[in-house]
Amino acid sequence: MENLKSIKVKVFYNGELKKITGKDFEEVVVSAGLDFVMFLHFIFSSYPEIEKRYPPGKLGLLLNHKPPKDFDILQDEDKIILETVSGYNYS
Repeated sequence: MENLKSIKVKVFYNGELKKITGKDFEEVVVSAGLDFVMFLHFIFSSYPEIEKRYPPGKLGLLLNHKPPKDFDILQDEDKIILETVSGYNYS
């Protein structure tokens, strides 16, 4: 049986997202090879209130301090920042 490799990524929350998650940040262990859009789905599944309160364009998303592409593959020790924005769309 093949061992699945896992990686750790750190997710930072600011503003109202801290209140929703109850955290400033968290370390998350995910499968190696996971892309950014699937990770975002994981976050929304874990905290459905985020997706309900913030429609597309109302969240700022950064991967290692740069706007991510949907299919960027996450790497061990990546830093993901989720922040609330008003009127600015990162896409």
